[in-house]
Order: sequence, then structure tokens, then C-alpha cells
Amino acid sequence: MTEPTSQFPEQDARAARTKLLTRLAGPLTRKNLLSWIGVILIVCTIRWAIFEPYKIPSGSMEPTLHGDERIGHGDRVGVNKWIYGLRIPFTKTRLFHLSEPQRWDIVVFKAVEENARHGTLIKRIVGLPGERIHIADGKIHVNGEAVEPPDELRDVLNYTTSLGQPPELIRSFILHHAQSNERSPLLSPANPTAQQFYEELAVVREGLGGRDPASLSASETEKLVAGLSPVSMNIAQKLFGILQQMQYPLKYGILPDDEFSVVPEDCYLVCGDNSPDSADGRYFGWLPNGHILGRAFCIGWPPSRWRDFSGFSRTWWGKGLLWGLPALVAVYVGMSFRGSRKRRFPRKPNA
Repeated sequence: MTEPTSQFPEQDARAARTKLLTRLAGPLTRKNLLSWIGVILIVCTIRWAIFEPYKIPSGSMEPTLHGDERIGHGDRVGVNKWIYGLRIPFTKTRLFHLSEPQRWDIVVFKAVEENARHGTLIKRIVGLPGERIHIADGKIHVNGEAVEPPDELRDVLNYTTSLGQPPELIRSFILHHAQSNERSPLLSPANPTAQQFYEELAVVREGLGGRDPASLSASETEKLVAGLSPVSMNIAQKLFGILQQMQYPLKYGILPDDEFSVVPEDCYLVCGDNSPDSADGRYFGWLPNGHILGRAFCIGWPPSRWRDFSGFSRTWWGKGLLWGLPALVAVYVGMSFRGSRKRRFPRKPNA
């Protein structure tokens, strides 16, 4: 026999959802609702005032921090929200100031640009308020003198005055240029080498066959570009470099003018550790203090990448914040859940 079909499927579905919610969160009572509101307020307060996790979205801080936009990839860092003073929520105004950001601190901050690809970024502070900054020979020069980074960073930091040209980006540029079939105004159509360049791009375009270059694997991209002559590859690199400089002009900390070399009061110059591939403060300019959310003090995930940058986790109060507060929240949730179950299933008296 077939099961009878309900005449009220919407009501049945609503009842099933209510039952599931009750099993997960407890009874739909005022007291239980207030308990969950308390949990949410505690979590929000911790994230606003004390600690917040942040996922690294790009490779601009390699090799210190691994970045990847894909779900489940990339480092997660712990951010100390208290150390520089609390900001009023949804503003750039601080309620009070504690310690000031220091050179070599890794900070998480709201992007200076209005239409930035990532609204929240992470970089390292290299220039402080009032300093005259100049990048040369891979080093940060402050008021005319090179500043040496800490010993653990000397083999990591090498600041450049221009962005790099990784081979994968050059190949991607070639494929997109071939697909668009547009002639660059930077190349004279009467130039034989330019003519050869566009003839070879036509072969690449034919090999693409209408496919989106972004959908191709690295090996497929390499195979399509492999037929370009050294002369054409050189032209592609120069075109890419010019367009890159137009899109991401690096000025701050590089040009000698006061506007681009003297850090204003209450502002900082921040740079990525992966200097050749970081659109950082050299491009978007000085970072106001009010944009800074906090200091990254550790890599918390994945476990194989665990690292404490500040010694915070080795102090008694650091351990209390890291382990004590989550434990208190867990105890609070557990007690609330236990209380709700007792109210739902009262203990039967002994026979």
C-alpha cells in the first residue's frame, strides 16, 4: 500500500523545519531566544574588540603568508583587534589609542581605494608617520639611511620599484591579446617585427578556437604560446610592462617628491612581502591609522602552517584570550542547551 499524501504539504514542510530548528537550538521560548541572543552578542563582541580570523586572499605576502581565494585554501591568520585601540563599529574612528603600529608589524586593514578588488587587505608596515621613505637596492631607506629588517626577515624582504612579470601572467596576456584581435597603438603597423608578432598571434587565436583563456590549464596555455618566436615574446613582455605600469603606477616611497616620500601624520606605508607581485602602498598610497583593523599575530590554519608572529600565544593573558574565552562561550552554550533540555524533558520521579 502507498503512504497517504498530505493535503497540506506547505504546513508539513514548515512543521518539519520547526522540528529541526527545535532539535538544534532548543525550544521556541523567550528564555531560550534570550540565551542565543547572549551567545551572538558575546561572539560579536569578541570579533569586534579582541580577536577575529582573516583569510589571506592573494599571494602578495608570500612566502610569509600563503594566499588563495579558493574555499579551503590559503592561510587563516588571527588578528588582534585590541592592540591599537578599538574602532567605533562601521566607522574609522577609534574610541581610544593603545600602542601605535610599529615597523614590520603585519596589519589587516580596510582598503584605501573605493573600488578595490578586496575590501580588506593584509600588508606589512614599512614606513611610519613623519618619515621620509625611499625604496632602493631592495631596502627601505628612512631619512636617507637603510633600515635593516629583523634577522628572520632578511632573506624574505626585497622591495622593488616596479612590479614583476611572472611568465604565467605574460602567457595569459598573450592569449587575451590574441583573442581580442586588437592592434596596440604602441606598435607601428608598418614595422616588420610588429607584423610578425600579429601573424603569430593569429596562430594562437586559431589554436584557442573560441575558448576562454581563463578556462585553460597551465599546460594548455604553455602549449599555445610555445610557438611564439623570441622576438614576439620580447614584444609581448614590453607591452605587458607598459600596460602594467599604466594600471598600477608605483609612486609612493619611490618618487623623491615630498608628496610621495614623506609619510603624513597618523599614516603609514605598507608593502607586501612578495614585492614584485603586490599592488600595495607603493601604488595606492599612505594608509590612515583609522583604516587599520588590527595586527596579525599568528597563522591559525592550516595546522601545518601554525606560526606565532608576536609571542602573544606564549603569554598568560594571550593563552587566556585564545583558549579561555572560547571555553567560556562553549560552557555558556552547553549550560543553555542543558537547561533547555531539562525544561523540555523533565526528570520522572522515582517509582
